[in-house]
Amino acid sequence: MLMITIVLQLLSGFYLGWYYIPEPGLVIELREEMFNDTRFGAECFYMHIRGVDTIFVLSYFHIFKKIYIKNYITAESDGWILGGYAFLWFHYIVFLGISLSATHLSDLTLTIGANIYWSLFDNLYKTYYILFTNKHLNTDQMTRFMILHYFTPWYYLYLIQLHILFCHESWDSDSGEATYEDKSVSYISWFYDAFLKEIQDAWYWTLLIFIYFWLHHFSASTVNYYFFERWNISELDEIRFYGVAPHWYFRPLMGILVISPTHYEGLMWVGLYFLLLIFLPIFYNIYNPFNRHVASIPMQNSLLQTFFFMIFIMSIINVSSMLPCGRYYYEPEGGYVGNPWIKFSLQYIYLYLAWLIHHLDIFDHYLFNFFKIIYTRSQKLYKKYLFIYKETNNNSNQYQKVKRKSIEFPKKAKIWNYIFFIDKKNIKL
Repeated sequence: MLMITIVLQLLSGFYLGWYYIPEPGLVIELREEMFNDTRFGAECFYMHIRGVDTIFVLSYFHIFKKIYIKNYITAESDGWILGGYAFLWFHYIVFLGISLSATHLSDLTLTIGANIYWSLFDNLYKTYYILFTNKHLNTDQMTRFMILHYFTPWYYLYLIQLHILFCHESWDSDSGEATYEDKSVSYISWFYDAFLKEIQDAWYWTLLIFIYFWLHHFSASTVNYYFFERWNISELDEIRFYGVAPHWYFRPLMGILVISPTHYEGLMWVGLYFLLLIFLPIFYNIYNPFNRHVASIPMQNSLLQTFFFMIFIMSIINVSSMLPCGRYYYEPEGGYVGNPWIKFSLQYIYLYLAWLIHHLDIFDHYLFNFFKIIYTRSQKLYKKYLFIYKETNNNSNQYQKVKRKSIEFPKKAKIWNYIFFIDKKNIKL
């Protein structure tokens, strides 16, 4: 489904490239002309715009699915790294596309990108001039971005092809696991088999979405951006809906830059996010060289791992649904100001990707052994008292003496110490 969306995005972009002129004052006007005079012009444009959202949503679904089934453990690390690098490259392509749309968001996105590029070169004179002219929209700037935005998606498609070859060459689509295909029966290409399943899943999702909108009768409406111009901090508590701005996928990265004390620290956290995601298999192997005896527990079989994974998903949704808009920022004296859940969500995302996800199997393993020991030792304790009870019934003269000792035992020693050191008592059960 993701591959189909990428191909449609390339085709629609190729179509729109015929009607694009890199002039800030003409982009909107020529777009309206294309809508009115060109057959399927508006449909192709909105398919390209919504295609970006669709690719991002499906990409995150794909990443979350791979994390949930722990594909970073069984898959080839080079395939995972290629997929993460392609995901980072797609962010760059979308940045070029937003800058070409010639709106108020275009100039804002362009300025942020130019400042990031300039910071990477330590603010050395006008090093941003290689890609940026004066950090604002102009014909020269849009001409450069138009050429880059036209050619770089084909490189992105090449990365996706490599990712498929590396990651899915051993994928058995019948079993749903990263194991080699069973070729004992008539052989069907894994790509052909997976492609058929993707079409089937896409058909189900299309029916589901159609039924959802048909039952709710949503009426078409436009989003009013006027309230951004008269923004008042007391007007709304928070803005949490995705349709208020098209670049919701950049909000977490913008939020990190906003709440960081310095611009360089914010860039460090943004880069670290992609590094943790791209090199997930490498970090797993670094953390677990001495725990190879611990079996990988499927996440669906572990309440502990499922719980932490669901918090990770909720944190991603939380930080991507929040517009900065001056609602949270960093003050030199007071520090972080704003909704604390945004800060906690960002901290948990980094904690989960950097350390927690690599140790949950170990936690599960030793927790299981801990409770197994308690259960085993408790059984021995129960059998011991059962044995004593039977013996005292056979010997009525010693009944009161043994009974007194059994009652006084918990007062002399802790029950946990007895459970864990019962083997040293040399009791034959």
